[in-house]
Amino acid sequence: MKTSTNFQISFANAFADLYLDKENGEFALDFRRQEVTIYLDNTHYQALVLLVQQSLEDEQFVEYLNWQKDPLQCEESQIEVCGPDHMICMACTPNCERVKLTFDIGLAIDLSFADFQGLASLIKEAQADLEWRRELLRLNSQSDSDSDMDGPDFAAGGMD
Repeated sequence: MKTSTNFQISFANAFADLYLDKENGEFALDFRRQEVTIYLDNTHYQALVLLVQQSLEDEQFVEYLNWQKDPLQCEESQIEVCGPDHMICMACTPNCERVKLTFDIGLAIDLSFADFQGLASLIKEAQADLEWRRELLRLNSQSDSDSDMDGPDFAAGGMD
C-alpha cells in the first residue's frame, strides 16, 4: 500500500514499512515483527536495493527462499551476498530458515524467509513507482551537484 504526502512517500505490507522523507532525503525501514526501525541515507538505501536484487538473482538462495528445496534438509550452512563496499551484507542460513542483514552502521537484523520476501516485494514495489523514482533522481542529482561544485554538470548539459 502506497501513501504519499507533500513531505513523505511510504510503502507498506504485512512485513515492513518503507518511508522516504522528501525534504531531508532520508529513508526509514520499519520491520514490523522485529519492532526495529533503521534510518538510511540515499547511499545505504541504494546499497540495500542492489543487495536485494543480487540475492534474488542467486539461484541457490531463491530455491531455498521459495521452498523449491527444503531449507530444513539442506547440507550447506550459509550463503553470503555482499552489497557495494560491504555497506550492507546478507548471510542466509537455510537450515534454520533465516536471513541476516548486516549494515555497516553497526546494526544487524535477523529475518525469517517470509520477512525477507516481504522486504524484497516492498522494495520492488517502491522501485517501480514513478513518484518514488522521481524523488530518487532528484536526491541523486542534488548529491551530484553538491559534490561536483567545481566542474561542469555534464548531466545538465554543462559542456554544450
